[in-house]
Order: sequence, then C-alpha cells, then structure tokens
Amino acid sequence: MTSPISIPKPPWLGRALIEAGLIVFAVVLGFIVNEWREDVADRRAAREAMSRVVAEIESNITQLERVATYHEAVAARIGDRLAEIDASETPVTGTIFGESARIMPQGINAPGLSRFAWTHAQQHGRLDVLPYEVVAETARVYDMQANGVESTWRQIVDLLFAGPEVMEEADLRPVLQFTAIGFTELASQERYLIAQYRSLLEDLREAGIDG
Repeated sequence: MTSPISIPKPPWLGRALIEAGLIVFAVVLGFIVNEWREDVADRRAAREAMSRVVAEIESNITQLERVATYHEAVAARIGDRLAEIDASETPVTGTIFGESARIMPQGINAPGLSRFAWTHAQQHGRLDVLPYEVVAETARVYDMQANGVESTWRQIVDLLFAGPEVMEEADLRPVLQFTAIGFTELASQERYLIAQYRSLLEDLREAGIDG
C-alpha cells in the first residue's frame, strides 16, 4: 500500500488561527463590557429615579401631616356644632355653606399629594433592575394614595358641591353628620397613609435608596 501524501501546512495558518481566535475573543469581550456598562447605567438610572421618589414621599408626608391635623379639627368642629344642635329645643335649619366659615375656615383643603416622581420613575427609571419587592411595595402605597385619600377627598367635594339643592335650607343635622363622617374617614386614611409612607421609606433605605 502506498502511504498517504502529507500536505504541508502553510506557515501562515497558525498565525491566522490565533488572530481569528483573538478577534472572536475581542468581540465577545466587547459584548460583555457593553452589557456591563448598560447594567451599570440602568442601575444608576433606577436609583436616581427612586431617590426622587424618596424626596417626593417625604414631601407628601409633610403635606399629609398638615392637612390631616386640619381635617381632624374640621371633624371636631362639626361634632361641637352637632352638640349645639342636639341641645337646641327647636330644629336647626340652614345650609352647609352657611356653616362653612365656622367648621371649615380654610375650606376643604386638598391633600395636595404628588405622584410625578413615581410616574416618571415607572416610565424612565429602568426599575426592572431593582428588587421586585421594593418596586411592588412602592406601587402599592401610591395606589393607596390614589384610591384612598385622594378618592375620599373627591367624594367630599362632590358631596358639598352636588348641585343647587345644597343651597336650600334644610335640617342641618343629617348633612353635618354625613360631612363629619367624610372628614373623619379622610383624616384616618391620611394618618394611615403617613404610616405606610414611613414604612416604605425604611424599606427603600434598607435597599440602599435615599433621597
């Protein structure tokens, strides 16, 4: 049998293989570095966005503490007025607007809460890089703000500005009782939201997020 013919390898082949390997390594390394840079940028964006959320929550707490105290005082004034009506020997008639200067000297006083920082963080903050529990708890508390305090305040406004009939004189006791229930519930929700805000701030700071 004849032995197989040995074809000599060209001298450049080894160098070409090494260069090809280096090119592949450089491309893969480039992808890894780019992903790392994007991850760092995403985490920085998320923490900056959530830092603004922390500042917004702190501002909301300050605002809530002010209006909750006022709304509690309104409920107390209505209670005092109801006690006077109960002590009267004759029915007391009037309108809620006729009583407003006494029981609501600063008007209804909206909570005035902000959610802009949280909305902006959801849209531009790359929050998917943060722990799920942190993002979910933040969303829950902001939903509580919208569906609790802000919703109850709007219901009170709707009650007091329901239409022309609210200007008609009638027995004051029912409308004052209903208004007192509204303000008592609103103040209670505001105090609860303050507690939830503070708990959320603790969770955010434990996660390394601060204002």
